[in-house]
Amino acid sequence: MKYQILSRAFYGWLAYCRHLSTVRTHLSALVNHYIVSPSIPCDASLGLTAEIWEKFMQDSSSYEEKELLRLVYFGGVQREIRKAVWPFLLGHYRFGMSEAERKEIDHQTHACYAQTMAEWLGCEAIVRQREKESHAAALAKCSSGASLDSHLERMLHRDSTVSTDVSVPARGCRFRGGG
Repeated sequence: MKYQILSRAFYGWLAYCRHLSTVRTHLSALVNHYIVSPSIPCDASLGLTAEIWEKFMQDSSSYEEKELLRLVYFGGVQREIRKAVWPFLLGHYRFGMSEAERKEIDHQTHACYAQTMAEWLGCEAIVRQREKESHAAALAKCSSGASLDSHLERMLHRDSTVSTDVSVPARGCRFRGGG
């Protein structure tokens, strides 16, 4: 009995170590290997405050990106400034960008979004029109009892020309935010 308990404990520990090894191997690229102290150069438990953020926005050389990320990691972001900070954290903006550069990025993103939506709305109109035609043809076939197979075959052939490939980005759309 004692041997079984020790054996189970050992094999449980061994499985745990193998799991950690697998996680370390496969997820190591996601981890920042630079170990940062929460208290050096200043206590980060308060997180990124409005005062620190305002000082950074006025003079981007007042804080380094790593210091701001350290404050966010150990203390979070003050609720009042989250809307302004998240675009930087998500890589939409780069730390140190001027107001004009941020507005340009926003303009490019908005233009790309508008172009993509216009293209999709065009596709949606085509699909709706073809659905109406198919529905009308089906109703006509049911009500008349006549065979409209040739008409439906033409419609199906025409439907097969609509591409569903969404992997190609819209022309001229490039997101140039974060690095």
